[in-house]
Amino acid sequence: MLKRLVMKLANERTLGERAGELRRKIENQQGFTLLEILVVLTIMGFLIAMVAPRLAGISSSAVDTVCDSNQSRMVSMMSGYFEKTNRFPSKLTNLVEEVTATTFQIPAVSDDDPDNGAETLASEFMSRNHFRIHYLNADEAAELKNMGVVKVLNLNAYDAYNDDGTAYKSNYPATDALATTLGVENPNDVDLAATVTKAASMEEVSMAEGVAVAMVGIGVNSTTAATPFVAHDGERGWGEPDWFGRIVLGFGPENGLVSSGIVANAAHCPGGIQNADNVTYNDYNVVLPRLEATAERMLDATVGDVVWDADSDSTTDGVQLAAVAYNEMDAAAYDYTAADQTLKVRTFTITDAQEKWQYATQCPEGHMFPADDEEFWGLDLDHSDTINAD
Repeated sequence: MLKRLVMKLANERTLGERAGELRRKIENQQGFTLLEILVVLTIMGFLIAMVAPRLAGISSSAVDTVCDSNQSRMVSMMSGYFEKTNRFPSKLTNLVEEVTATTFQIPAVSDDDPDNGAETLASEFMSRNHFRIHYLNADEAAELKNMGVVKVLNLNAYDAYNDDGTAYKSNYPATDALATTLGVENPNDVDLAATVTKAASMEEVSMAEGVAVAMVGIGVNSTTAATPFVAHDGERGWGEPDWFGRIVLGFGPENGLVSSGIVANAAHCPGGIQNADNVTYNDYNVVLPRLEATAERMLDATVGDVVWDADSDSTTDGVQLAAVAYNEMDAAAYDYTAADQTLKVRTFTITDAQEKWQYATQCPEGHMFPADDEEFWGLDLDHSDTINAD
């Protein structure tokens, strides 16, 4: 009994000593002063300021790398599909909106203002392509069906319209007149209809005469037989000049490559994902080869005040279009024929039909893979030997 009592007292003394030592250690410890904390935070701020721009560059580069990789795989899959079937996949996305049962328009283009909601197409996508509505004639429709484009899905996004289709959303400059009133530029490049009769989103349409498609830079904007081509007349800021007069269709999740199991799903552009508050359409795109029937129709195309005909603006090989590649160009008109001009000049025969394999791809921001020449092209649309000023 006595022994147990002695051991208990010894343990209590030991615990007391340990508690005292711990208390003394705590009392002897000192925290950081406010000045020390401020110095550390200042140093961290400098480090973040130096590193953040580099990280941003890495992020931007990664987005471009993923986008190029997506397009590269798309080209590979398309090539494999061609080897197997000798045709394009059907049920590609048709980049148009139905206004009435017989009239169509290019969907709303982003005004790069997220405060009024997202529009359909990226502004850069439009500015590099300058899409025009083009109504197919019977020969063009037959040629497309022969290429495998038997059916398309009309996008019918209507992002610029209210639910009832009676008016586009407020403060969106959908027409040049409204753009002037608002003191801004009309991003759509062409006017949107004030009212629409909404059709179903991704509505399936069989290829036939009178079907409307989105064509790069030029198009016949009516089903009336005598209607001439109508083209964008700005000569600067184009994407790929060889796309002029070619149809662009989207590579959406319903297309034949996906439905046949060759591709698990249609990829989305990472840049478009980042821009989702401004743009809703984010699919990659196929630029079809220029159709023989379209080339024949373009021989008498009207561009501004110039008629491209066999007597004035063409050679025996067809209508020629001079293009100047540039990253930057002075604001003044650029005479590419002068001896002291050094920018790269190429000439395209835009009234030549192309083979099936001469398709191209572009991301929903309008960039081709692989990139060709410089960032932008100037097109001598009026055959004046100069690229006109903006």
